[in-house]
Amino acid sequence: NDEMNTQHLHIMSPSNSPTTSTAHLTPQYIISKKRENKSPHTPTEISWFIRQFSNGNVKDYQMTAWLMAICINGMTDEEVAALTEAMVQSGEVMEWSCFLNGNNDATNVHKVDKHSTGGVGDKVSLILAPLVASFGLIVPMMAGRGLGHTGGTIDKLESIPGFQTQYSAKEFANLLLSPGATSNEPLGVAIVSPSKNICPADKRMYALRDVTSTVTSLPLQTSSIMSKKIAERPDSLVLDVKFGKGSFNSHVEESLELAKRMIQTGELCGIQTTALVTRMDDPLGCAVGNWLEVKECIDIMTMEDGDTQQCELSKDLIDVTLALSGQMLVQGGKSATLKDGIAMSRENLINGKAWEKFKEMVVAQGGNLKCIESPNEYPQATFS
Repeated sequence: NDEMNTQHLHIMSPSNSPTTSTAHLTPQYIISKKRENKSPHTPTEISWFIRQFSNGNVKDYQMTAWLMAICINGMTDEEVAALTEAMVQSGEVMEWSCFLNGNNDATNVHKVDKHSTGGVGDKVSLILAPLVASFGLIVPMMAGRGLGHTGGTIDKLESIPGFQTQYSAKEFANLLLSPGATSNEPLGVAIVSPSKNICPADKRMYALRDVTSTVTSLPLQTSSIMSKKIAERPDSLVLDVKFGKGSFNSHVEESLELAKRMIQTGELCGIQTTALVTRMDDPLGCAVGNWLEVKECIDIMTMEDGDTQQCELSKDLIDVTLALSGQMLVQGGKSATLKDGIAMSRENLINGKAWEKFKEMVVAQGGNLKCIESPNEYPQATFS
């Protein structure tokens, strides 16, 4: 609709903003301006504040005060865009043309990523990333750790013995382009933790939000999520925005607003962005806990056609994964419609191609292959 038509808009950054003096800027001025909320911040003010925070000149307690003021008074769309851009510019950006060294074949492959706002038992990425990559798309996924009551994708993957998640931007690109263990085709998928040089300002702000009850602020959610995704420089992005008792946003109206804001921010940055709003009133799938969730994903990727018991146990997880995969295939040019994309995804889930790609990813990232091929031999926790 008209309000979402953002193709002619552009995020203002220090390089394209009107020249504005910063001589009058102090942390106290920035905090009080947002607290009083009589006028929005300018891009210059936000850029200055984030830069000073990154340099250590703005202290944690001052940032915390500003975050709380944002949580109470909100931000305009322009402020959110400026905050997102400032977070991106606080670190390095994935410049694919530089990393690929003139490899036109790799440069031309569509890079598509997904992000979920999180919930209890949300293990979708473990199946989704290799599933989409099994169609020849590149899935450069940077994922997070647990926040609040939700578990993190990185925490789950690190329960696989030896699995490595810390890579520099160049190492990440090399990993994606390395040959798979069973073929000479590029691996095309990796799930890593953002390096310390990717959006470092957000990394510190993320930790402060977690302990100051500002996690559910829509502007802060939007800028935090989108800054890391924009720093990846994917060609397109699919968002899984949760609502319900197990998510950060209990009401669907909140999630719809968050989805709109993230779509707008992504489009402002030139990234095709869509969102699915999904219910999270109960844990997703049938397992909760890092290794238990990995095992459930293994069970799904290795189930045979007609395995009604596993399909029923993990029905909600499978349905969400296939819907997201279908949309990623549409945006990656592999499917004409969402319906066809879901059908294609289901086929590669059942025929073992997603499982083979998952194993290749685990091996490439240093994980113990025997452990995932024989998950029942994994040491049992004392309390489970």
